[in-house]
Amino acid sequence: MGIALAVALLSFYPAWAGHTSWFMPGIALTVFGVFLLEPLLLTWELRKRGEELQITDEGVLRKLARGDSEYVRWSDLREVSIVVMQGVNSSEEYVYVLAGTGKSGVLVGQGLATRHDLLAHLGKLPGFDHRNITNAMSSPVNQRFLLWRAPPLQGEATVIPADRALAQDRPTLH
Repeated sequence: MGIALAVALLSFYPAWAGHTSWFMPGIALTVFGVFLLEPLLLTWELRKRGEELQITDEGVLRKLARGDSEYVRWSDLREVSIVVMQGVNSSEEYVYVLAGTGKSGVLVGQGLATRHDLLAHLGKLPGFDHRNITNAMSSPVNQRFLLWRAPPLQGEATVIPADRALAQDRPTLH
């Protein structure tokens, strides 16, 4: 880019004075312009392409505009929740969190979820709680609402909150 600009500037005066043709400064300025506009064209193309969401019988895949992707298989899905983000600098007010085993999971904004009818697919999960969607939509504060949780896997530990543990269930030492 710098070389093209230097050649264009150095060859401009001789062409202006009529000592040489406009061919060299014209080619050098064209090359400089291509290099100058390339990042703008690439970011425009990425923004135009946007995010993609693919919902199949296998699972959910979200392709991000920058080229990354998130994926979760239906068989690996452990929890579905909706996060309310009121007043956050974001175009989305609600984000669906599909958490899987390990590092698998997908975050889906409300616009993308609506375009691809994600709720119709999530509603097929046994025990899916549609009432919490209504609670989330009417929530004035940032909050997370659990919509569905998978039954524990064989050998998986279940964490019981301390406030639910009863004193009579605890073993006593004699």
